[in-house]
Amino acid sequence: MAAAHAATKGTASALLTKTAASGRPPLVLALDFDKTLTEHDTIADVAAVARRIRPEHRDFEWFVDEYIKDHDCFEREWAAKIDSHRRDRDRGGSSAVDRGFLDEYLEALRPVENASLRRVVDHRILAGVTADDLFAAGTAVRFRPGAADTINHFIRTPDHSSSSICVVSINWSESFIRGALSANGVDHSLVDIYCNDMAFDAQTGLSTGHLPSAMVVASDKVAAIASVARAVAETHGRPPTIVYAGDSLTDLPALLDANVGLLFGDSKAPADWCEWLAVRFGEQRGARSDASQVLYKLDSWDKAVAAVEAHIS
Repeated sequence: MAAAHAATKGTASALLTKTAASGRPPLVLALDFDKTLTEHDTIADVAAVARRIRPEHRDFEWFVDEYIKDHDCFEREWAAKIDSHRRDRDRGGSSAVDRGFLDEYLEALRPVENASLRRVVDHRILAGVTADDLFAAGTAVRFRPGAADTINHFIRTPDHSSSSICVVSINWSESFIRGALSANGVDHSLVDIYCNDMAFDAQTGLSTGHLPSAMVVASDKVAAIASVARAVAETHGRPPTIVYAGDSLTDLPALLDANVGLLFGDSKAPADWCEWLAVRFGEQRGARSDASQVLYKLDSWDKAVAAVEAHIS
């Protein structure tokens, strides 16, 4: 099964060779995973797979506590910078925070995130499992109601036969994500995955404990989606409509860059930053209709298809 999982990498690109029946622009549907598609954060579930096999591994709560300590220090350091920036903007006659400041703030989190990943690698808490173990564990994950239906709408609808669908996540296992997609009724071979996928020994098939830091902060997500969009534009000879769904502040830059952003959940941080950036939910931004952008705040997936279709029809 592990070989089958690996073979799916990139097969979603086959969708790009089709021609959309309606003549619509091609579509990139990019999706965060944890707490956007899923009902709860699953990073601890991924770690638990290895701990069940090797119970001597350090308890995951220690890693969470250490991360929270680092993150709290970061927030205390930046609180004054944020207040100062907002005051400077007010004095300059602008009530909005500069978008570049948001990007700077989120990029400054990279050392905090990298330190967390180094602790995980140094203690080898992800060592000793197979891709099959992770896929099987992923099948226990439940998606938010309507999430899988939304993905399948864009997979199966002829008007969207040129869609490229991908998950862009800071999760630690591609196989785990594929297991979750499969268990929730999505053909995972039609979805590309961009995440921090753990490394495996080529001979034993067991995870080594190493975790390449491919998807760490917001700019990594932005770069991954931009790369997908360039490939789609190259294939079709026209830029795609980009839809991104996420729930956290790490998702906000990608949500703002998308033609249609779908912000899920009730996290206070992204809503606060939207207010500071003077971004109003449901209000179209951009002077040209073909390059316009809109960010919706949704409490469920029930209205996601309608929101996207209204923008691209």
